[in-house]
Amino acid sequence: MHWQLAFYLGWSGRSAEALTENSKAQELDPRRPDLLSGQALIDYHARNYKAMVEVGRQDVASDANSWTSHFLLGVGYEGSGRTLDAIPEYQKAVELSEGDQDPVAGLAHAYAATGRKGEAKKILREWQHQSESNYISPYMIATVYASLGEKDKAFEYLEKAYQERSSDLPYFLKADLRMDSLRSDPRFQDLLRHMNFPK
Repeated sequence: MHWQLAFYLGWSGRSAEALTENSKAQELDPRRPDLLSGQALIDYHARNYKAMVEVGRQDVASDANSWTSHFLLGVGYEGSGRTLDAIPEYQKAVELSEGDQDPVAGLAHAYAATGRKGEAKKILREWQHQSESNYISPYMIATVYASLGEKDKAFEYLEKAYQERSSDLPYFLKADLRMDSLRSDPRFQDLLRHMNFPK
């Protein structure tokens, strides 16, 4: 119960309350394996990237085979301006998750940010091919277009995500660093208003 409340509070932007609830969860069940990841997720929604790095290192040390731990550490590194350090963490997350779209999109963003746009575009082409037979989240496609500076295409796919009521939108949109290049665009602010996030 405490960890679920902590997650909701973190997502709602109430990070101090979320951390308190997460601490209570740790006291009740200190051996629970996902508590460090839970703390990293609270820091993710607060965009507290330095804290994510600290927690992420502990999390990876305690479970080197957790793809979410590597992914969240990668986000912490990238958000802290250490994108080159983020790339191997994203790569490990992609490997361990067998291609989960979230770390793949993180990797594409890091590639684009470090001048390796060809590799980011390769990921996009692979997704477009895969989408003929498998579901590829339009939100994740939008993050790659945003990474490449193709804003109109990014908003085209954000609109698709909105129309299909993608769960990625409410989960990621407010905090996702992959969307930072779009935040000053009036279309992004309109989307946030439509989403009606809790204040």
